[in-house]
Amino acid sequence: MYLTRDAVNTMLRQAAELAAGSTFAMTFLLPLDLAARDLQPGLQVAEKGARTSGTPFLSFFTPDEIMHLAREAGFKEVRHVSAANLTERYFANRTDGLHPPENAEEMLVATT
Repeated sequence: MYLTRDAVNTMLRQAAELAAGSTFAMTFLLPLDLAARDLQPGLQVAEKGARTSGTPFLSFFTPDEIMHLAREAGFKEVRHVSAANLTERYFANRTDGLHPPENAEEMLVATT
């Protein structure tokens, strides 16, 4: 979210040139209007605070957009791992209710 779309494209192209079989993982922020409704006010405050402090959010991607960019960059296998998937996999048995926000920061996993 702190890189421009051009910088993300460049980074993906460079990472896709890593040794065959390498796995690349990155997070990305969904467009704020796609975040869960209850998260939108907090994300808007975070975005405004980041901008005010000189570290603005510069890029937002839908899962389809980021996967398309990764494929265009040259990755052979590309998948989106949603916050819901991460919650199910890593937070399901927590008794304190801790989990990542749903539909906010998502993950791309790609293999060369």
